[in-house]
Parts: sequence; structure tokens; C-alpha cells
Amino acid sequence: MPRMVVSIDGVVIKEVELTKERTTLGRRPYNDIVIDNLAVSGEHAALHMAGNDVAVEDLHST
Repeated sequence: MPRMVVSIDGVVIKEVELTKERTTLGRRPYNDIVIDNLAVSGEHAALHMAGNDVAVEDLHST
């Protein structure tokens, strides 16, 4: 199962298995993966699963 590893300055802060077809990430609490860092937008990106492949979609938020 694919997973996402979130690290800041080389320190792993979160590791998440990608189990959904579409997983959102961003700073807002309703995202599937919440990253509390000002460099991350409220609705930053979406990860799309297709088998064991993952595609990243930029959600163009600021």
C-alpha cells in the first residue's frame, strides 16, 4: 500500500497510508492529511490513487 511521508527539515512529522482513491492535504482541519505549517496552503494538494500509482494534483490555493 502506498504511503505518504511528511518531513520538515529532514524530520518526519507524519506517515500516512494512502487507502482512499482521492486524499486531500493541506493546513485546514477537514483535509485527510493535515499539515500545520505556514508553507502549506489550506487546500494544498490532492493525491489520486490508481492501483499502486499515485498522482499529485496541485489545488492552486494560497
